[in-house]
Amino acid sequence: MRASKPVRVGIIGCGYVSEWAHIPALKRINNAELTAVCDVSEELARGVAQRFHIPRYYTEPSKMLENEPLDIVHICTPPKTHASLSIQAMGAGCHVLVEKPMALSVKDADMMIRASKDVGVTLGVVHNMPLHPIVTRARAMVAEGGIGELTGVDVQYSLHQREREVTDRDHWCHELPGGIFGNKLPHPISLARAFLGNLETVAVYAAKIGDYDWIATDELRVILKSEKGLGMITSSLNWPIDMAMLDIFGTKKNIHIYFNNAVMNTYGSTRYGRLSRGLENVRQSSHTLTSTASTALSIALGRHHYGHYAVIRGFIECVRDGTEPPVTAEDGRDVVRLYEDIVYQM
Repeated sequence: MRASKPVRVGIIGCGYVSEWAHIPALKRINNAELTAVCDVSEELARGVAQRFHIPRYYTEPSKMLENEPLDIVHICTPPKTHASLSIQAMGAGCHVLVEKPMALSVKDADMMIRASKDVGVTLGVVHNMPLHPIVTRARAMVAEGGIGELTGVDVQYSLHQREREVTDRDHWCHELPGGIFGNKLPHPISLARAFLGNLETVAVYAAKIGDYDWIATDELRVILKSEKGLGMITSSLNWPIDMAMLDIFGTKKNIHIYFNNAVMNTYGSTRYGRLSRGLENVRQSSHTLTSTASTALSIALGRHHYGHYAVIRGFIECVRDGTEPPVTAEDGRDVVRLYEDIVYQM
């Protein structure tokens, strides 16, 4: 591929994540040319192509791969198709960026990695939340010793009890191992890995308190461990709001990230006492107001994103430069390993 030419990209899967994240990101990248989309639903593929002014659309991946001289293919379909479609696209000589989870088993993930090496193409995974701008800032703070010694992380990731994935008994996510959690667990797992590194599962607690008979488990708590500290994942399908939060604990400071409004706060004072606590409260109040106002402006200007842009831009750069992708296939495989282990214990 010559560096002077735009990278030609095709997308398989024209659902929500394509419209909300992948296509807008590609449209912002100057050296990327989105030339074709594909979906089993002709109506959906045609509509997306028309709305986003994409030259061509297909209903069969094989036809798109045969007719389009693509450099990169994004796989944005339900997880059960990720392995087969990724291997098909790599077999056609395309680099592949696949949505999370990259596969539903370590066995399938290994097949995908082996295919990428056999063909000599790059395989990357869209674990976007570790590349969220606020998480990037927090990771830098931890790496620089800004919170002292890292002791652990706590990730809370919930869905509204009336979210379509929850209420629609025919949604594809209910067919996954672990049900809806099979689609959502990769987010908190990837966040925990971003700070704690190699993780092992300590305990899994699952329960059902809701009334939907097509959902076997709607409450999940997971305890993880690594050499760097402990991790906790709290996930629920019963909360009155979609919510994603991350707490990072250190010996000097704690970091709290609230993804809903993209605000990060740090907690901790150098001295112990009422005056120090009072000054810390004032600082936190001021910081929260400033961060919220800044985030509101970013959203209004279209600059707010959840890491997809960074992953997609980074993947295009790695393909052009022959470097490692922002999230490697091996990273994605390890998320699948933990996901499999958690689901097995549910």
